[in-house]
Amino acid sequence: MLRAAVATTAAARLSLAPLPLLLQRTPPRRFLSASAPASYTYVLTEKRDRVGLVTLNRPDALNALSSPLMKDLNDALREFDADDSVGAIVLTGSDRAFAAGADIKEMQPLTMVGNIKSNYLGDWT
Repeated sequence: MLRAAVATTAAARLSLAPLPLLLQRTPPRRFLSASAPASYTYVLTEKRDRVGLVTLNRPDALNALSSPLMKDLNDALREFDADDSVGAIVLTGSDRAFAAGADIKEMQPLTMVGNIKSNYLGDWT
């Protein structure tokens, strides 16, 4: 009660007007795009208003980063980046993990020389 009175008094002293209606916090509106984003195996994509949402979708491996997942991820990011109606892209993981890191099972049979010669991580960017 006292804090409210102090805040009100301070606002009156500074002659602060109430926030305009546009600046007041309102719940976000969610609009799904009319055009469906491309379908991928290891990522889920969704467009909400001007935001492209990309969710890593490899829950059995805690979203470990494998070459197929990275290909899907890069394709989805490029698709949203090329869409002029998208103002921001949000990348998220699952409830259990964002990403466990590189997929060690995929990397295990490879050698350092083999990785360099095949440009193993070259398509991750």
